[in-house]
Amino acid sequence: MKIEKQGKILEYIIIPKKIKNAYFRVKGHQIVVTKGPRIPLQVIEKRLWENFDQFHSLTEKLTETYDSLVIFGQEYPLEIIEGHPFSYQITDRVTLFIPDQKWMIKAIQTLYGHELKRCLDTLNPWLIESLKPVHLEPLPTKIKYLKSKFGSCHTKHKEITLNAYLAKLDVIYTKYVLLHEYAHLLVPNHQKPFYDVLDLLMPGHRAIQKALRKHHI
Repeated sequence: MKIEKQGKILEYIIIPKKIKNAYFRVKGHQIVVTKGPRIPLQVIEKRLWENFDQFHSLTEKLTETYDSLVIFGQEYPLEIIEGHPFSYQITDRVTLFIPDQKWMIKAIQTLYGHELKRCLDTLNPWLIESLKPVHLEPLPTKIKYLKSKFGSCHTKHKEITLNAYLAKLDVIYTKYVLLHEYAHLLVPNHQKPFYDVLDLLMPGHRAIQKALRKHHI
């Protein structure tokens, strides 16, 4: 499938899944859209059209190059030093040590995972206070690279998972996703009682959620 705008073509495929929302990601030279059965095709096409230039630019990148990294909303110049075991330093720039270029993507993903874990450790006092209105306490949190969502909650095992991608964004989004997933411990769906809980945990969360939707995993 494709959309044409001002002489440019954006190719995309749609993968139906048993989910409630729609998620957009770049794979190769096309956009892969996973969507739930209740989301009309017109909604997907409208989103692609409104963000056409951004999506098209991403699909045009033949190879991924890194001159800088964004960590919690702040951009840092990136210096890569090969011939060393993986490690990194963050000062006024990010210095990334890797064995060779084949490690690049894995090293950057690992860096983001480490930074998100560090962020969660510093947020723990805030999280304890934020959860008091609903009488919850912090749970073990896993960090992974998820392809189509920012976080998940395993209600049976009482375990939260966050997407390492969040380490690229402002910390407010990590806070929002955390509280969103904790709210699912009390209400598993996204009906009104769920948002009543989220209103208690994070007043003003709707504006943050709306802004987060503009970021594509």
